[in-house]
Amino acid sequence: MSDQERPAGQGSDIEVVVDPRCTDIFVDGVIGATVRDGIVRMNLVNIRSTPDGRQQQHAVIGRLILSRSAVRNLHKALGQVINGLSRREDRGPPPQAGAADPGETA
Repeated sequence: MSDQERPAGQGSDIEVVVDPRCTDIFVDGVIGATVRDGIVRMNLVNIRSTPDGRQQQHAVIGRLILSRSAVRNLHKALGQVINGLSRREDRGPPPQAGAADPGETA
């Protein structure tokens, strides 16, 4: 088990299990992070188009509420993820000459 999966400050004798109600959440961003009494609250948002497709809206899909120690642990874990993303082997193969950019639309 990696350090990212283990609660920081805890020994290796702690068993980590996945709650059956656990779901994956895709988040486009965070809006409205606040701190009060050492508790950090962040609104997790997704970008959605209006039904007519003319505008985009930020829809709050959940709230992340963290203690000070949880914020430190999350910061450390995200730092490790970012370092991993910047490694050459995690970037994938270079694009083929003449191939279309996957981000481009016709």
